[in-house]
Amino acid sequence: MFKGSLRRLVSRLPSNGVSWQRKFHIDANKEQELFSVTTTRWLYNDDQQRALRYVPFNVQAFVGVAVRSAGATECLSLEKIQDGTMNRVFSLTFDNGIEFIAKIPFSVAGPKYYRTASEVATLDYLLTEHGIPVPQVRAWCSRAESTPVAVEYIMYEKIPGVPLQEFNATTRPLENDPYVDILPIIQRIESRLANTYFSQIGSIFYQDDLPEPLRQRPLYAPTIQPTANSARFCIGPTVDREFWRAGRTQLDIDRGPWPDTHSYMFALAACARAFVDAQPGGDSEAYHGLISDFEKLVPHIAPPCAPKILWHPDLHDSNILVTEAERPCKLNGIVDWQGATVAPYYLQLSVPPAYSADEHPLIDPEADGGPEFRDFDPRDLKPEEKRRLAVTFRRTCRQKLHEVQVRGADPDLANELYGDLGLAKRLINSPVGAITRGRTEGLESIKCSFIECRTFWGAVVGVDENGQPLIPFPIEISDVEEDRVKKAWESISQDATMCDDLLERLGVPPDSDGIVRANEYDAAKRAVEDAKQAALSGASTEEERDHIAKAWPLQDGKLSMTAESCC
Repeated sequence: MFKGSLRRLVSRLPSNGVSWQRKFHIDANKEQELFSVTTTRWLYNDDQQRALRYVPFNVQAFVGVAVRSAGATECLSLEKIQDGTMNRVFSLTFDNGIEFIAKIPFSVAGPKYYRTASEVATLDYLLTEHGIPVPQVRAWCSRAESTPVAVEYIMYEKIPGVPLQEFNATTRPLENDPYVDILPIIQRIESRLANTYFSQIGSIFYQDDLPEPLRQRPLYAPTIQPTANSARFCIGPTVDREFWRAGRTQLDIDRGPWPDTHSYMFALAACARAFVDAQPGGDSEAYHGLISDFEKLVPHIAPPCAPKILWHPDLHDSNILVTEAERPCKLNGIVDWQGATVAPYYLQLSVPPAYSADEHPLIDPEADGGPEFRDFDPRDLKPEEKRRLAVTFRRTCRQKLHEVQVRGADPDLANELYGDLGLAKRLINSPVGAITRGRTEGLESIKCSFIECRTFWGAVVGVDENGQPLIPFPIEISDVEEDRVKKAWESISQDATMCDDLLERLGVPPDSDGIVRANEYDAAKRAVEDAKQAALSGASTEEERDHIAKAWPLQDGKLSMTAESCC
């Protein structure tokens, strides 16, 4: 049971420059490429985004740690394989046949020290406590100042296989679809996590990495039996970016861990209030009022004894690794647990993005016997439209099969993911996600979340024989104000999505802050400028033209959440 701890301690030791390790040769230009963004660009705020992701480090020390951790004598190759949004990812191969994947986090990924320490502990916890196939960490450092490498890093054993995403557009019969092959084990992992309750809200750490008072607290809720292995872990401060981004690192606020949902939600309100006070603006008074309104909701929308669970923050098919040629396809690993937190179950549970599907007007997802196409003439569709329709239909079938699998094995979880009450819980709690984003998404987004919450208020407080809530909604919203807010939010949403069709044609996800491949950047920038000029030329009034020029989303100066440092 001490092997993992010993390995951690050994991997943290600084390099002593032992001579048996062969020096890794790399020229200065290649070294700079390892430090810089070279594979991607951004359609707006490009300079800011790239500056945040320039991360120099001691390459020789980095390779030295890797060689020793792999039990090798020489590193044969060091290649950058991804300039991600949150991390730079490398591949290393060694003379003994071992391969590592290593990553260095950017400042946008989360709070320094905590982001790495929590991710490593979370991976260890998942692997040793639940047997969930995750990357095995071979070396790591969470304190840049303590290592010759001079940055935080994590090195994992490479998991063989390919991302499940490679089969997204497969034309195999549904019964031979890799998504369907691995569905039972995905469901078992979901059920295991959904039924493991923790004592507090926060993030998972090794006991040794947190102050003594936090080590004394139990990891699990009283209903869960601890193990000798689980005693190595405890709950510490949250790595949720909302408590750290955009200068919030400097705020003197409560970041957990919290014993209950009330404490957590009031801490969110305090975070928002401190942020407004630290960065006052013309909306400060109105924002303060909305924060006070949110606090009126908390006693009602936050059941104090709600179970607290761990959940994957983004179970997208690119984060699921599977066998490439085997039939049936098998799950090899689930990656990218960075930013995972322990939080109230109704704020965590969601259908995995790998098994979710967008609505399509030509698809009936609720037809008897499974999803069906609605009546349409295929000749009316262009080839690309047919391709997208086929992919969406397959994804819709996968989602239905996911629902069937979960309903059969874990009805309670299925009701939370797919039932009306589960949906109502998520909508009722929409103010929780909105309250700290008033400066990001606008105060109207918070007001809209209040209106959404009010719609389901009876489900929270109960109703009388006339169907009226037993407790009045604590925030006064007149019909006139509701109408104004909805219209304002609709206008804001239209502005935010005015480039979505263009981004789709360019193959750029609308929520990616305009990230594109570096070799496609120039052409994409020209397409964006052409589209903007066309929109301006098509405006019928000077007022409309001014509005388009100001609201155009893909221009420098517009807010990019992926350009907000957490350090």
